[in-house]
Amino acid sequence: MSQKDISQKLFDQVFRDKSKKAFVFLRGARTKDANFDPDRNTGYVQQNLNPLTVKVLTQTITPNSLIFREMGLTEAGSLQIILADRDVELFKNSEKITIDNNDFYVYKDAVGGKVQILPTQFAKFSKIILSRKDIG
Repeated sequence: MSQKDISQKLFDQVFRDKSKKAFVFLRGARTKDANFDPDRNTGYVQQNLNPLTVKVLTQTITPNSLIFREMGLTEAGSLQIILADRDVELFKNSEKITIDNNDFYVYKDAVGGKVQILPTQFAKFSKIILSRKDIG
């Protein structure tokens, strides 16, 4: 058994034991509200579907590591998560992301490096850097 196989099995075990739940809300119906105005195209209500639960490993990121290592632009409230590759598309298409009762920027609203998707050294896992909505 090679060193790479051992480290992959060790990471798989840690991922199973230490992962948290992230709630990913996908887009639901966009309906007309009571004060809908067809001339201004306003008065819509956006509803999200029930959340999907995704297992993630989380790590808080310091401002120093964001600036020098990951080249992010926000300085506080960032979180690095590691998740399975099959769940990355859920994060890209989400309308709302909640981890530990904190809301984070979603992929489509992430202007200025507030969401970064990076590969990891482990097979079938990716790293995503998220920024909290209430900070920056």
